[in-house]
Amino acid sequence: MYYINPNIKNLYRTSYKESRESFLRLDMNENPEGLPSDFFKKVLNEITPEYLAMYPETNTLVDRLSKMLNFNTDNICLTNGSDDAMRLSFEVFGQSGKKVVSVSPSFEMYSVYANMYGMKHCKVFYDENFEVKVEDMLGLIDEDTSIVVILNPNSPIGRNWTENEVRMIIEKARDNKAIVIIDEAYHYFYPKSFINICKEYDNVIIFRTFSKLFSIAGCRIGYIVSNNNIINMIKNASSTYSVNCFAIKIAENLLKYPEITKDLINVERQGREYLLSKLKINGYEFYNNGANYILIKSKKPPMELFKELKRRNILIKTYSNPILEKWIRITTGSIDTMEKFWNEFKKVDLL
Repeated sequence: MYYINPNIKNLYRTSYKESRESFLRLDMNENPEGLPSDFFKKVLNEITPEYLAMYPETNTLVDRLSKMLNFNTDNICLTNGSDDAMRLSFEVFGQSGKKVVSVSPSFEMYSVYANMYGMKHCKVFYDENFEVKVEDMLGLIDEDTSIVVILNPNSPIGRNWTENEVRMIIEKARDNKAIVIIDEAYHYFYPKSFINICKEYDNVIIFRTFSKLFSIAGCRIGYIVSNNNIINMIKNASSTYSVNCFAIKIAENLLKYPEITKDLINVERQGREYLLSKLKINGYEFYNNGANYILIKSKKPPMELFKELKRRNILIKTYSNPILEKWIRITTGSIDTMEKFWNEFKKVDLL
């Protein structure tokens, strides 16, 4: 029998096996509407047969990111989405048998990669008020820690970390020779970023993605920002051409036309405020920490709602975690999209 890495063989993975294409997708925090069609058509006109015949070139996109972020180009590494950024960081800095420290519940892939690389995932659990104490996080960081993960904001719950708390975590990790990942997938919706902390500490990695606000989750493109040494090590572990030319071309144009970003931010914010107002008027308990999703404590069992809304062509997120088992999560989008959701949701849950 051929060898199989036991960490991979015993890894538990889940996936949504049905097509989501025909649904109103409010379950994975993608932009439900996508990019403006006129912008998208313009970009497609730039994708020629000659362009596709070349291996992808990243210099223009990295230059634009460099100027936008006020970092040098050698502080940036493009990745095949945030998942690739996680895999690379765990592969380079994750020591088998050592600890990954994070909050829970959070993005499930951090547990997947901890298991994949033979690490111990040590979690600080949110309480029923969706709170954690920074002291609890600090208490788990010790000489046995390899990676600490902070999400800014955390999905789906959690008060956002203060800068002082983040510095305390970074310094405790540094004292114990651990890397700190700050995942800022949702930073455009909640603009308090810790990216400039990279310039002060040598153990900090920032993740960013084009999948959420920028609405190209299907292209799989993100990037890492850190110091030169960390970026060089990440690049050593990267595949030669990890990001495809379609993703690069769309990302280049998104940065070239910043008004697209402003419009996407405004459209989502207006839709989120619309839904929050409907929930408040109708006496719902809800939770939002500034990103493009809202937790709603439903009147009917979440799985019952999931099935009924799916029958009405709407997908939502439910949870098995005990503190979230009575809640559903809704991805927020434009007022039109939120109105479509609300009109069906109230028929199912209010009537």
